[in-house]
Formats: sequence, structure tokens, C-alpha cells
Amino acid sequence: PFAMLVLINDLDDALTALTYWTAIAFFWLRIAHAAGMITGIAAFPLRPIIFTAGWVCCLIMGYAVFAARM
Repeated sequence: PFAMLVLINDLDDALTALTYWTAIAFFWLRIAHAAGMITGIAAFPLRPIIFTAGWVCCLIMGYAVFAARM
């Protein structure tokens, strides 16, 4: 879903500093989530927090799509 939102933002010419930093944060959160799952370091409180932060990035990018169309 995140990649689709980024592409829609790009087509609408709605990429801003917020969407730029959101994409960077999403990338590193997914790396941290995968590394935590592979190594087993991301236990209960950490893994859901990382996952939820990634979904917040999706919500921000989705908001940027709708804000650009208004």
C-alpha cells in the first residue's frame, strides 16, 4: 500500500518535505522490523511499536494524497 501511495503522490505532483521524510522513516522502520523478526531481538513491546509506526507513515502518505486533491 505504501508504494502505491508514493506513486499516486508522485503522479499528483504532491511530494513535499513531509512525504519525503515519511518515505525515509517507513523504509528504516521496515528494515528494523525485519531485522527484529529475523534476529528475535524485537520482542513484544518493540515489534508492535515499530509496526504501528510504519502504519502511521502509510496514514500520513494517504493524507497527502487526499490533501493534494482538495
